[in-house]
Amino acid sequence: MGELKPRQKAILAAVIEKYVRSAEPVGSAHVASDPFLGAKFGALSGATVRNELAELEALGFLAQPHTSAGRIPTDAGYRFYVREMLQPREVSALEHTQLERVAPPAASVEDALREAVSVLTKLTGYPAVASLPNATGDQVQWLQLNPVALRRLVLVLVTAQGRIEHRLFDVGDEVSTSRLETVVRFLNETLGGQSLSKARALDFSLVSAGLHEEATLKLARRAWEMVRDSVADIADEKIVVQGLITLLDEPEFAHISQARAAMRLLEDESALADLIKNSSLGAQNIARSRSVSIGGDLVAPDHPAAKGFSFVGVSYGAGGEIFGALGVLGPARMRYGDALALVPALAARLQLTLESF
Repeated sequence: MGELKPRQKAILAAVIEKYVRSAEPVGSAHVASDPFLGAKFGALSGATVRNELAELEALGFLAQPHTSAGRIPTDAGYRFYVREMLQPREVSALEHTQLERVAPPAASVEDALREAVSVLTKLTGYPAVASLPNATGDQVQWLQLNPVALRRLVLVLVTAQGRIEHRLFDVGDEVSTSRLETVVRFLNETLGGQSLSKARALDFSLVSAGLHEEATLKLARRAWEMVRDSVADIADEKIVVQGLITLLDEPEFAHISQARAAMRLLEDESALADLIKNSSLGAQNIARSRSVSIGGDLVAPDHPAAKGFSFVGVSYGAGGEIFGALGVLGPARMRYGDALALVPALAARLQLTLESF
């Protein structure tokens, strides 16, 4: 593609910004009457604008759905606009007030993420997604057993990354306080600080030699089984999603078939995990590794509808460590200026919460 002249760049930006607002093809008359273009380049005739639009179409930045219609941006047009022309905007005072809802204390990383993506979808008007920290490097922080009813206990497992798992289970006999304390102490001394993978692999018979009383051994074995179940249920690639309903406000998803395809994509955790993973979020600067993936950049083999989306995302984390990624997934006709301002600001705010754990 050749280098665009300043007037062509301005016309491309005008078409994109008008199309983002209206979702309707933009004609030459609308472009020619644009006051910004007139102030910068002087009065533009319809013929001049038509020639420039035709050149931008030939370069692959615009397309004409019908011969009598105006132009719409292509994926290449959006990419050029975002990369070369879009100026970052400031986050407003009102938006900052909303962002402050993502604040410590939070019960867990997952709770903090759910609050974060809820705020993000309200601010941007798009579905917000986030990947939970990969469980591979997580560790058991502490365990607790509490009675909730006669002969019924709840196991609470908390990990170093803030995951919290609960398991209710029945025991055959009433459990004394001293026996409960013995088993809790055994669980924490044996499993505390262990990686989740090691905690799952440890053989109970090899680590329980210090438990001699039969009833205590029986309770410890039952609790151990609950720990293994809890660890097994902590998925490596769990996705938090909020705001699916906002897609129905977008003209692209007005038809039921398009809406269904979009909903199927957003309900497929595996596909969303792949989209986030493949969105070039590898930079090591938390809240600065912004990634914009547009249209065909998004590959989900089981979901052709992904090519109609764009994803604006960042890495998030705390203490210099990247935990995962978060961002917004919307139509290619996205308000990129809003997303590129708000997604990094949200990640920076989330970092403060995560560092409070």
